[in-house]
Amino acid sequence: MFKFFSPSARNKRTQRIVFGILAAVLALGLIGSSVVWSGLGGIQDEQAKVPTTVEERIKALEEQSKKKPHDTELLNALAANYTEAGKLGQAATTYEKILSLEPKNVSVMENLALIYYAQGKTDVAERQLNKALQIEPNNPDVNFQYAQLQAEKKNYQGAIAAMEKVLQTEKQGPRADEARKLIESWKAAAGQ
Repeated sequence: MFKFFSPSARNKRTQRIVFGILAAVLALGLIGSSVVWSGLGGIQDEQAKVPTTVEERIKALEEQSKKKPHDTELLNALAANYTEAGKLGQAATTYEKILSLEPKNVSVMENLALIYYAQGKTDVAERQLNKALQIEPNNPDVNFQYAQLQAEKKNYQGAIAAMEKVLQTEKQGPRADEARKLIESWKAAAGQ
């Protein structure tokens, strides 16, 4: 076919043909991938839709947790969304399930204590915080919560002691300032 062309002309023509084929393949690949990504090809996966409301997130997380019932990160996200939606009973049950899988998860104990507190179960919340403090006695988040719970129960000495532990780990910042103010108000309430 190319026998009438000089060797350099044949090389140029072959290069053009190869280049043209390569350009066509790349163009088809780009068009094909953009069709798939944009969903114009009619291929839309239900899981690819990002849930936008808390109820949609809960539904998606519930479905995923059925497939992975021991995935504590997934369960933690589900419990947080239950809390956001005001479904405190379901949040508590989910946090309890996480604790059955990870009995020393202080963060989950703290979240569960907050749920119990919001439900008016202050004694159960206090027990949960005590369990967390047995594992991490100097945890500033747990001590802060514990101090506030003690102050609500009018145990100002216990509240002050817990808040002073917060100040041992957090010497500066807004929470340290708040802790100092609370200690002063509790000392005044206790008559010190």
